[in-house]
Amino acid sequence: MNFAQCLLSTSFMFFCMMPIASIAQSATKGEKAPELKYALRVDFKDNVYASYVMDEKTIVNRMYRDSIGKQYQRKVQYNFTQSPQSPQPSGIEGQAIVCNIDSMKYAFFDGPAQLLYDSQNPKAATVNTEFPDAIANMALLNHQFALVYSPKTEVSDVIGVDQPGDIIWLRNYIVKEGKDALDTAQKFTWMHALKDEQAAWIADVSKQLIPGKIVIAPDSIWKRPIRLRLDGIDFVDTVEVRIAEYTKGEYVLEAVSKALTPITNDDARFFGIPAPVPIQEAKGNGTIRMELNSSGWVKKVTLKYDAKVTSQYKREQFTQDIKTESTWTLLGRYKWN
Repeated sequence: MNFAQCLLSTSFMFFCMMPIASIAQSATKGEKAPELKYALRVDFKDNVYASYVMDEKTIVNRMYRDSIGKQYQRKVQYNFTQSPQSPQPSGIEGQAIVCNIDSMKYAFFDGPAQLLYDSQNPKAATVNTEFPDAIANMALLNHQFALVYSPKTEVSDVIGVDQPGDIIWLRNYIVKEGKDALDTAQKFTWMHALKDEQAAWIADVSKQLIPGKIVIAPDSIWKRPIRLRLDGIDFVDTVEVRIAEYTKGEYVLEAVSKALTPITNDDARFFGIPAPVPIQEAKGNGTIRMELNSSGWVKKVTLKYDAKVTSQYKREQFTQDIKTESTWTLLGRYKWN
């Protein structure tokens, strides 16, 4: 069993959204009827965990300066659970939500070649577990972590859960034990796949769209900072969010992103490029659609983004057109003691 195989083998959101003042007794002359408002907040309930599935499809078109192109495609599915850590760890500012990716499916397409992996049927895999793109997407499988949410419902930190095999254990293992077994590019791939950004990208279902507790009118538009990871590249943006629909206890939020900005102090590693490369420039846009019920549960999130990235390996400059569609779907919620 090789080094990567060893690592892999060891390897809710509530939104309360309630009309506040919809009662309308006939107003007396000169009095204004109560204004309809909604109260929004993120709430995590003790002893309750949610089960989600995330499906992601990414298509990448690469173009070199000599007009030689390359296209590849990736499909990933994660099944994960999350619940408030009990007891809450001391010394943090916020609330820790424990997350675990229980299983996953991975498919990579390069022309006619198909590389497949299913964690529930690993013997049928057609992908080498040392394949860099596979590592980049599988590293967190069965390695628990906790997202720390600030009062503004932003992921302020990603921590371990004080158990062998958690995200902190794995990071330390890569640093200590992998120094002789991994080359520089392999070590970068593992550590990049274990960064806070990857954990938050998969498990932060709320996507930071609601800033703590707010009371707003139905036609309100508010701005929120977000961060995304598209084809292994970290982006930030400020989105405009609004309540788009309400029908029989079902609510829809829509967020519009117009100015994706890459975090250029971090390198990235792309399929077919033998080493990490800097991001020279990038831009993009997209939308996020979130479905919630009147009890406050996030039922589904749909994210669609397009980005264009310029990078360079040695003297060869190239661009990557990235199209990503991701969905997070609530499978169920359960109470435990």
